[in-house]
Amino acid sequence: MRILVVNPNTTAGMTDKIAAAARSVAASGTEIVAATSRMGPVSIEGYYDEALAVPGLLREIADGERQGFDAAVVACFDDTGLDAARAMAAVPVVGICEAALVTASFVAARFSVVTTLERSRVPIENLVARYGMAARARVRAANIP
Repeated sequence: MRILVVNPNTTAGMTDKIAAAARSVAASGTEIVAATSRMGPVSIEGYYDEALAVPGLLREIADGERQGFDAAVVACFDDTGLDAARAMAAVPVVGICEAALVTASFVAARFSVVTTLERSRVPIENLVARYGMAARARVRAANIP
């Protein structure tokens, strides 16, 4: 299986860390290829940054489909562009927020999500509600720029 992991921001150093983490947990025989968006913000910290990041994300996923990847992962906890990617792509597309919330719900009745900035908290809270976890999860901001 070949999985494309897309960092929707333009920070290559972050993509390198994402790739290493994904490879460390991938099943034997799974190829992980990470891509950095070629357009958009250097960091995604709220709705404005998300909007700017979506075109680059979709381009990377479309390129990945043409290269024969079996699935794609949106490697941003805001699940940036996830709905658009799923509407466009013929392969499965997974968002890391949705995956993390579902996984946490298997382990604990209640849990917290810690994000960096206050402006990042609201989009994640909305995702928590959308994914049916509002009664189980609380989102907190550590106020780390």
